Amino acid sequence: MFALLSFIFLLIVVIYIKSPRLSENEPPLIPYTIPVIGHTFSYLFDTENFIKKCLKEYGEPFNIIIFGKVTTVVAQKYIPEVTKAHENFDSFEVLKEIVPLHLILDYNPFDIIDFHAKTTREQLSGKLSLYFDKMQNDIFYSLDKWIGECNEPRSIKSIWNVCNHVTAKLIANICIGEEASQHEDVVHSFAVLSHDMNRFFFLPPFLSFIHQKLHEFVISLPFLIGFNPIAKHKKVLINRMKPVVENRIQQKKILGDSYKQSDDILEFYMSQPDFDPSNVNYNYLADLLFFLIVVGIVTTGRSLANLLFDYAGRPEYWDELYEEASTFNEECNGKLTLNDINKMIKLDSFIRESLRHTGDMIIVPRAVTTDHYTFSNGYTVPKGRHVYDFSEDCLFSESQYGPDSKSFKPFQFVSQNISASKVDRTYVIFGGGRHACPGRFYAVLVLKLILYHVILKYHVRTENGNMPKKSMVGPLTNPPEESLIFERRKET
Repeated sequence: MFALLSFIFLLIVVIYIKSPRLSENEPPLIPYTIPVIGHTFSYLFDTENFIKKCLKEYGEPFNIIIFGKVTTVVAQKYIPEVTKAHENFDSFEVLKEIVPLHLILDYNPFDIIDFHAKTTREQLSGKLSLYFDKMQNDIFYSLDKWIGECNEPRSIKSIWNVCNHVTAKLIANICIGEEASQHEDVVHSFAVLSHDMNRFFFLPPFLSFIHQKLHEFVISLPFLIGFNPIAKHKKVLINRMKPVVENRIQQKKILGDSYKQSDDILEFYMSQPDFDPSNVNYNYLADLLFFLIVVGIVTTGRSLANLLFDYAGRPEYWDELYEEASTFNEECNGKLTLNDINKMIKLDSFIRESLRHTGDMIIVPRAVTTDHYTFSNGYTVPKGRHVYDFSEDCLFSESQYGPDSKSFKPFQFVSQNISASKVDRTYVIFGGGRHACPGRFYAVLVLKLILYHVILKYHVRTENGNMPKKSMVGPLTNPPEESLIFERRKET
């Protein structure tokens, strides 16, 4: 009896503490039935219908309760406003709660976000012309390794995993150079690192009903007590990276000003003022690279998997895409350049449409970092409030894409001359404004190059000839789990 009374008392205390306390002039709070839990289950298991119903009845913005926390939702009308107010919001504050890397890495990556953005902008997206040839070589290698010649039809399973390994090979070369990236254990670590971490980090935050910090502590606990999947990947990376770093340090001593820097991100890290060649902090270098991997490879690999399914499941567009690809291939005599790939407007439009149909309901959640933020309609939200963007409302805007906005129209951007990497008010797949993803130019180029070479080399189809559905995980999607059938394209 005492235990039961104690539990009831504790429950009452939690409900009291977690009861929403809205500040003055906040957006309306959607009515709910169960204290603390609020709208959690509707949000997780019926995201689209739930948010659309809220928008219809209350307009935007509005407040809901998810895992015991008041969250503000914006849609098509206010997403551009929030995107422009970059001084008031920070998406990494939300990422820090979902993926608390600062608790398990040797340094806090969220303290140097500007450095990571600079690295991505200047050393990745800013050097695409330098990386172009080796990116193609890595694609040739990966297609041969993971798909093969396919002289007879071959069923390829786990397409997302294959795509992660293909993109991992590309980014490993750019991150740590040709020599280190030739080792399969490095590529494998790059490919599966995020998946290994997500088994812990993407557990539903049910403990957030009590307190957010409790959830962060529990999901980080396995890492802190030694059950750390990062440790084995870090060991692999350092083992392959160390000889390269030591050799470069030695070459710098010998050659002095005649030393020629390598075109990779590791060289950029070694050129930083805080790099000490006499006492190299390999853990720090590995952590820098791991952050880029976590925020980059999974999203690019997932987009590539979605793109391959969008292509394979829609045979009515194969001929047009092949005609464009083969025409450019003939004109450049098989030696494709960055300028050539950028001229393929149908390929680019197809990729932009595939990204528009990613299926995610929420793409860039943000947290208020100033004392408060006041929307243009007068509603105010306090510091620390999470603001979720109902991105689908933009991506399928009928005013922009027509009454059939949810239809897959792969060549609709051809006449508009809009690149797949260009963000605007309704194309928010990469965020927007000053904080739009700096790696989007690299990611789009990866998608273009791989699909281009796939189109030239293979016929690709789905198992049943139709476009399979993606699986929903709360407000997010995963690529279809079906196999794809690859067959070598016959010479004509």
